[in-house]
Amino acid sequence: MSRNIIRVTLLAFVLLITALPIAFGCSNGDTFADPLYINEGDNPFDTPERFVTSIVIEPAGVNIAIGGLQQFKATLYYNDGTNEVGTQRVEWYTENPAIGSFEPITGKYLAQNPGVAVVRARFNLGNGMVHSNASFVNAFNPNQDLPPAVPLNPMISATDEGALVSWDMNKTDGDIAGYNLWRTQVSVAHYATDFGKVNEYPILYPSYLDQSVVSGWYYYRVTAQDLIGLNSAPSEEVAVFITGTTHYGTAWD
Repeated sequence: MSRNIIRVTLLAFVLLITALPIAFGCSNGDTFADPLYINEGDNPFDTPERFVTSIVIEPAGVNIAIGGLQQFKATLYYNDGTNEVGTQRVEWYTENPAIGSFEPITGKYLAQNPGVAVVRARFNLGNGMVHSNASFVNAFNPNQDLPPAVPLNPMISATDEGALVSWDMNKTDGDIAGYNLWRTQVSVAHYATDFGKVNEYPILYPSYLDQSVVSGWYYYRVTAQDLIGLNSAPSEEVAVFITGTTHYGTAWD
């Protein structure tokens, strides 16, 4: 009887020893591989490496005298939602280098000739380039006393919101403060006194939506204004007929 008890005890001990690797997650000395667990770095669904998705550049100011330096700042935006200043990590360049150029790395623009410079920055990802938004610098001669050149290629169209007028940017005068839009409803023999200025402050970029129109014909001209207040001669006249739903300002009839 006692021998049977010993045999049962030994058998139970053998079974217990055999079950231990399974119970504690081990087999032949190797870590048990849970099929639902993948080591960090092996998971194909891990978040991709942090990389730059866009660049926003900002100038310290818009106008700069010839021979002066203008500091630019570049902000890098990443795929994880973060951002950081990367002024010295990007490559600075200008689309019209005859007006000026950048110092290496610093983000400082040197104005060399009068005109409006279009500047950008880019960042090398290794497998491609990320380019920034466009920014502008007005390089000018502070002693310039001549009026700006006439704005070219004015165009106009009627929209649901009013009359949309556009024109080419002035790239020959570095001391441009903006543009002024002039309007009349006189249908014949226009005189300068027939036109009234639409905008209160100079328009910085060559496009303007005039929302203060009602039904009827409208005639527009554009002038460029420099930093000391001189206006260019007016552009060619453009006309549009406003019809359908009309409004005054932002208040609909």
